[in-house]
Amino acid sequence: MTLRARAPRIWAPPTIQQVSQQSDPGQLVVLFTVDATALGGSVYRFTNSASASGVITFQGQNYAVLDFQADGFEVRGDGRLPTPTLKVSNAQALLLAGVIALNDLLGATVTRLRTFSQFLDGAPNADPNAYFPLEVYKIEQKTAHSKLELAFTLSAAIDQEGRRLPNRPVLRDKCTHRYRIWNGTSFDYSQATCPYTAAVYYDENGNMVSTPAGDKCGKSLGDCQRRFGNQPLPTRAFPGVARVRA
Repeated sequence: MTLRARAPRIWAPPTIQQVSQQSDPGQLVVLFTVDATALGGSVYRFTNSASASGVITFQGQNYAVLDFQADGFEVRGDGRLPTPTLKVSNAQALLLAGVIALNDLLGATVTRLRTFSQFLDGAPNADPNAYFPLEVYKIEQKTAHSKLELAFTLSAAIDQEGRRLPNRPVLRDKCTHRYRIWNGTSFDYSQATCPYTAAVYYDENGNMVSTPAGDKCGKSLGDCQRRFGNQPLPTRAFPGVARVRA
């Protein structure tokens, strides 16, 4: 009788969904990004999680700490898309310049990212890939403007009044994220929308390379899987359209 050796188990870090079931997963941190670059403005990042330094860093991006209230993100059982509200303190005037110059920031993209404090940059268990699926909205209306606060109504990115779907090309195999750029000394994330920040590099053909200068994304689903593994993939491709037949 020949005994077959068991294949060694490959350890994989727990997913953030598994971590959330632990007795002490850490403090839930909610990070907001308001991207007004399509309107000719800037990218604003903020959180209301406490920080002695006045800033929180995740995926190499700094989030200013300020007071805000965000409600209505729950998914409804009747299939209607959520229409959240976002009230931001105006004490630091973080969004004020954009509101004044860019038509109340109407149409700006708002991304809500949730993770745990143990995964933030600088923490012992820091992990830039540990976060719940991103939630993406558009600013639909400014509902309040005072010295104390700014308030907005948001709508789901696919629920824009007067717009047709798709609002961008539906590509089965190609992602439209802007990838980080190596500038010779460090990675430039100023225009990047892809959240990948790890120090593991692949070229545009999917081959692992040893230097950051060769790090380029081929924008395929396989490129996303190589970088994010078992985590939720942030790809902007639509692999499911292969199942649709006219």
